[in-house]
Amino acid sequence: MSKGIVSYLIVDNLETPPRLREGVIVRLFARRDSPRTREAAIDLVRSLWEEDRLPAERFANGITEESIMAVSEPTPNTDLLPVERGARELCHLLNLQVAHQQACHDARPLVSVVRAVLEEQRPLSPEELEIAGDRKTAKILQKVASTCAELTRCRESTSGDAKLVLDIIRADVEGDVQVVSPQDITNGAPKVKEKS
Repeated sequence: MSKGIVSYLIVDNLETPPRLREGVIVRLFARRDSPRTREAAIDLVRSLWEEDRLPAERFANGITEESIMAVSEPTPNTDLLPVERGARELCHLLNLQVAHQQACHDARPLVSVVRAVLEEQRPLSPEELEIAGDRKTAKILQKVASTCAELTRCRESTSGDAKLVLDIIRADVEGDVQVVSPQDITNGAPKVKEKS
């Protein structure tokens, strides 16, 4: 199986507001995003920085696992059928949905603190002050925002072909699964199995 290209953005400084963040794009030959591939990307950027091949002011706070983000790029392969493109888009959407829901789950304990700050109706309790001042809190809230934005951008940029995947595996009223070929989908309505 031939390797594809996985792209990563390695952010200079996570404490910078998201709109002002800068970083380095690293592209590696790999089959998929994985902890091992991410570590290789971080190692590459570290070595480039140590060899003065990147600006000295970059990565003033170091490079950590939180600094790296996978960047999805549209595939240049024009030989894909619409259903294949749709499957890729669907898989990407599923991954983004999981990441966003996990980020929201992680942020649930922060709801009372955020509500108190936004509504300005009461001062924070000592426990809430501690939570508000914790660096993890900012990271969690930024993760919620970035996963939401990424999911929104992905939904807005999809071709609509992901719906073809749903049409290929269609449950009938009795709950049986009907499988049809991509040609049936792309050449018209799927053929419905006749009931005996």
